[in-house]
Amino acid sequence: MACGRIPCAGLMRENRFADWERVFAAYENGNPVGFCTLTEKDEMPDDCAFSPFIGFVFVDEAHRGRRISEQMIKAAAAYAGKCGFTQVYLTSDERGLYEKYGFEKIAEAETIRGERTQLFAKPI
Repeated sequence: MACGRIPCAGLMRENRFADWERVFAAYENGNPVGFCTLTEKDEMPDDCAFSPFIGFVFVDEAHRGRRISEQMIKAAAAYAGKCGFTQVYLTSDERGLYEKYGFEKIAEAETIRGERTQLFAKPI
């Protein structure tokens, strides 16, 4: 995983996130069951005109189907709104998933790894 060009874990260990960037985690009985990030560029090139990105949405397989990812995405988007952003973005190869959460596909994009992916946006 990478947030921009540096692995997310490295950014966290070195406390190199921007002041507003965050990792959102979901817990059940004190145990982590999912997470997502809110970062400036996620896996997009530095010249990408869009920001911020919700990325690395993950929910443990045993906890899927309970709308945990939706809750984390809503929390990340609400937080982005409090930071003054009017939209949030994400990239994904999934079809039909993020549209359920109010995202609209706005383009095809190339990641920093040279991979093609879908670019989604959602007003806050």
